[in-house]
Amino acid sequence: MAVPEAVCPVCGRPGGGDGPCLACAECRAERPPFEAAGSAWLFGGPLAEALGRFKAGEIPEFPAIAAPSLATVARRLFGPGVGEMRPRPLAVAVPADPVRLTRRGFDPGTLVGAAAARRLGLTFRSDLLGSAPRPRAQRALSRVERRRALAGVFFLRPHASAVLAGREVLLLDDVRTTGSTTAACARLLRRAGAAAVRVATLALVE
Repeated sequence: MAVPEAVCPVCGRPGGGDGPCLACAECRAERPPFEAAGSAWLFGGPLAEALGRFKAGEIPEFPAIAAPSLATVARRLFGPGVGEMRPRPLAVAVPADPVRLTRRGFDPGTLVGAAAARRLGLTFRSDLLGSAPRPRAQRALSRVERRRALAGVFFLRPHASAVLAGREVLLLDDVRTTGSTTAACARLLRRAGAAAVRVATLALVE
């Protein structure tokens, strides 16, 4: 199911109405470290099944299939001429969990993000952020508890600041659940000198 048009203009979560939404209570209480976030689909149904099969090593063509939807989200966040901006935004991947990466041998989010960046004509970088093994079951935690749980999990690569200084960044991932992962990564990107960060994900878990 597609994400409805009535969403928080900051975090991109559905607002429950039919018309334009104001910022949600969480974003009003504490502004996220990104300018805006958006997703193409609500997680579930055939998409969840296809994504699960892709992560299991099936459907190798999934990134190419998903790329148009993710690129559409990026165009909503930056404007339709995102590929013609000068300088162009830099597309950055949420880093893979090393445990899952070792188990699968590939990172689904990176492959989907790279396919979308190619469609947009943007340079894609998966070497600017790193990740230690991630804690699980964050949905039951408060925003403060999630941030505490992720403290020190993500880190900047040594060359990241030289690449990111003054650049607009499109942060890409396959699925956004609580939003704490993308917020932690956006916070690091801004700390490294990124001028602005916008987050695009293929699916959003309500």
